[in-house]
Amino acid sequence: MHTNEKSMIWISKITTNNYKALHGEQTFNFNKGLTFLVGENNTGKTSVFQSVDFLLSGLPKNKNEVDIKNKQCTDADELAVAVELKGDITEAIDGFSEDKYKTYVFEEDGIETLRLKRSSVVQNITQAGKPVELNINKLSIWNQEEEQFENPSGIDKTFKLLETQFVWSNIDPNDVVDFGSTKTCGKLMGEVFSDFRKTDRWTEFEESHKATFHGEGSLDEKANEVGEEIKSIFADQYGEVDIRFSFPFPDPANFFKNVDLNINDGHDTKLEDKGSGMQRGIALAIIQVYAKRLVQHATDPSLIKPLFFFIDEPEISLHPKAQLILMEALKSISATQQVFITTHSPVTLKTYDPTMSKMFLFVRESTGISVADSEKLCLFDWSPSWGEIMYSAFHTPTEEFHNELYGAIQETHSKYSLSDMESYLSSKGVVIDTDWVKIDKGTAQPPYKVSLMTFIRNTIHHPENKENLDYTPDQLRESIEILLMHL
Repeated sequence: MHTNEKSMIWISKITTNNYKALHGEQTFNFNKGLTFLVGENNTGKTSVFQSVDFLLSGLPKNKNEVDIKNKQCTDADELAVAVELKGDITEAIDGFSEDKYKTYVFEEDGIETLRLKRSSVVQNITQAGKPVELNINKLSIWNQEEEQFENPSGIDKTFKLLETQFVWSNIDPNDVVDFGSTKTCGKLMGEVFSDFRKTDRWTEFEESHKATFHGEGSLDEKANEVGEEIKSIFADQYGEVDIRFSFPFPDPANFFKNVDLNINDGHDTKLEDKGSGMQRGIALAIIQVYAKRLVQHATDPSLIKPLFFFIDEPEISLHPKAQLILMEALKSISATQQVFITTHSPVTLKTYDPTMSKMFLFVRESTGISVADSEKLCLFDWSPSWGEIMYSAFHTPTEEFHNELYGAIQETHSKYSLSDMESYLSSKGVVIDTDWVKIDKGTAQPPYKVSLMTFIRNTIHHPENKENLDYTPDQLRESIEILLMHL
């Protein structure tokens, strides 16, 4: 599994209780790096992302507990989300001046750990000798010594050791391309400005502003001539006051409020006038720059600020080549920051590498939604394969999966020739009743009977043979199910 030599804090576990689509208790154990959440729509993938947002921020605006609790629950069922952090936590606390968390760091299996929770269950505890009530409006942190969750002063404000960047599938790119001081672009510009204000050019600008707006012959002198006239009229009608126009040096943040991001792709316009695909692509590019530039400590480059990325369907509006490029970028980011993605894209899924990443499969079944770690997919020595994932997560049969199953049976049972394979299948009760026409030196031979499995295998391996009918999707599914029975 993915590791790196640099210090890192990672989310090692998320536990949800009856949060949105996730009924009952669901536990997700993570490793460092990149995590894929895969499955059909409305199976709970995005709920995992939203649960972290709920943990940190509480109930969404204008929502109550009922709005986000799983609909199968009763009023008495707990709604809760817990997150466990592991890694070089003390180093991050010291490096980024968050001393208030030190009390709550404990070691588990030799690794520093922190646990956070938000729950609908009301608890009355004694904390530092005082009675404290824990409820859904309070973020709590585990005290290992006292063996209880607590709500220390200030923890609800901002838990800075778990800074998150969410990119939702329905994100308005303007939320990212926003130059407010708390937004991604605003933070980037603030970081750029932090260095620029040390330059001679900025000093000259400050002096120029002072000369323009203050003193003899300046703009404030001219403006306050008008102020004197206003003062005179006001004094006659209401009483004496002092009126002056002031031109303070502008807050640098105000400069960014008027910044436009222009894109020239043959037609130079503001980003907001481009298509949704271009907008989302630029937003993702900005986030990648954000990941690289804003995680470094101001004076110690060896310190990495914990930053967690949750990207919902990164493939949206991206053509296949762009998807591959983006996934390479996300893999690079995941060397120092943990990245979680949901995806439906076969192209994106083909980038999955079990040595570098982790995957959870969300599967809709007759009894509800089940979640499985992809490590439990073990049909082959090379599991989980792309075909295996597509079949397990999306119930989608693929030629690749059929080939893998057919070849695995041949290897496992030493049935290397097609005739041996046919004999083996026949011995298992598989019907040999599908016509196959073989081409020999360009000449069609008389049809002979083969199993459906071999018919499909031959069709895949010999696309140049046009003497046979194509198999149907239902036949491909049927053949895969039979092969699974006899693997």
